[in-house]
Amino acid sequence: MKFCTYNIWNHDLNYEIRMNQLVALIEKEKIDILGLQEVRSKALIERLAETCGFQYYHWKKYHDCEEGLAILSRLEIVDKWTNWDTSTDVHNSGSMYISVKYKNLILGITNVHLDHKNALNREIEICKAVKATNYLEADYKIMLGDFNCTPCSSVHGYLTGQTSLLEHSTKWIDLGQSYGSLTNLRPDVTFDCRKNPRWDKHPVLDIPSRYDWILIENPYPNLQPRIDHYGIIGHKRRDNLTPSDHYGVTCVLKFDFIADSLK
Repeated sequence: MKFCTYNIWNHDLNYEIRMNQLVALIEKEKIDILGLQEVRSKALIERLAETCGFQYYHWKKYHDCEEGLAILSRLEIVDKWTNWDTSTDVHNSGSMYISVKYKNLILGITNVHLDHKNALNREIEICKAVKATNYLEADYKIMLGDFNCTPCSSVHGYLTGQTSLLEHSTKWIDLGQSYGSLTNLRPDVTFDCRKNPRWDKHPVLDIPSRYDWILIENPYPNLQPRIDHYGIIGHKRRDNLTPSDHYGVTCVLKFDFIADSLK
C-alpha cells in the first residue's frame, strides 16, 4: 500500500500551472492513501479524485479560512474526524483522521499540518491529536503531514518515544528513519529553501529541512508491516517549476502477510 503526504502550497504564484503538475504527478505515482495540506478548494480534490482514481475522500476547510486539509483514498472511508469539528481552539494547527478497511484490517490515518511559527502550539496540538485518535478503533495507525519542525524537535522526540510532552508519552516509528537504517540512505529534505524554485530570486539563511514525515504507531505485540520504499516526489523541475515549495513524501508498506495470518 502506497501512502503519500504533500503540502501543496496555497499561493497564487503559478498556481494553475503547479496544480496541473501536481495532478499529473499524483496520477503517475499510483498512490493509495494521499494526505494533502494547504488545499485551496474542494474542486481540486474532486479533480484529483476523478483523474487519479481515488474513489473516496474527506475534505474539510478550516473554521477560519477557505483553505483546508484532505485525505484521498482508494479504500472506503469508514470513520472520520478533524480537530476543528467541535472546537476552534486549535492553535493554528489542523488534524484530520480517517479509517479505512484493508482486507480484515482497519487502518487509521491522521493527516496533520502544525503551526509554522510557534513550537508550543505544535506541542499542544500533536498531543491532542494522538490522544484523540487513541480512542478510535484501528489495527494500525499511520500519521503523516507537514509537522513544520525537524527530527531534532520536541514533537519528533515525543512521537518517537524519546521524550514525554505535556505529561504524555507515546511511541511511533519514523518510517523515513526506519527505511534509512535498512538502506543506509539518509531521508531527503522536504522543505528545500536552497534548491526549490520558490527561492530562486530570494536568498535565504534558513537551512533545508525535513518537515514532512510518515510514521506508524508501534503495533507491538502485533506484527509490523514491511517497508518497501520511502522517498520524495515533486522535486524535479518542469518548465523551471515544481508543484509546491515542499516536496511530497511517499512510503510503501506491505500489510498482506499480516492480513493473511489473521484469516
